[in-house]
Amino acid sequence: MSDSEYIDIAIEISKRAKYPYGAIIVKDGKIIGRSDDATLTENGMYSHAELEAIESASSHKNLYGDLKGATLYVSCEPCMMCMGAILYEEISKVVYAATLQDSNDLYCPEMITNIEELAKYAKNKIEIVKEFHRDKAVEVIKMRGENHE
Repeated sequence: MSDSEYIDIAIEISKRAKYPYGAIIVKDGKIIGRSDDATLTENGMYSHAELEAIESASSHKNLYGDLKGATLYVSCEPCMMCMGAILYEEISKVVYAATLQDSNDLYCPEMITNIEELAKYAKNKIEIVKEFHRDKAVEVIKMRGENHE
């Protein structure tokens, strides 16, 4: 599968999630983690899509997942907290669709950060692909924002 197909899966997940964010983790051509509809449940305000996908990918491992060499596909740019987890797990590539500014403007207040600056703290270089299929993800955020209380 291609980056295009994988980011579309993350965006599809965002359509069904409690909040309009979705993520998957791919390693060696296989989806090993998904956020699915557990994103931001009432019981866990820190359960962002990225963290749910990391938990999912790590669930069959000892304490931490072996995510070096993996790619995270996420419907919205990772926040500072999620970027910390990405760095910690040594994920090699991040592909995101909508920006934090899009989420801020259309759905909820966001702390706008520069993830490329945060990526400089990685043990190994992280490839970042920005705003890939952004229009599709923005449409989901916009639609959900209009119905948001």
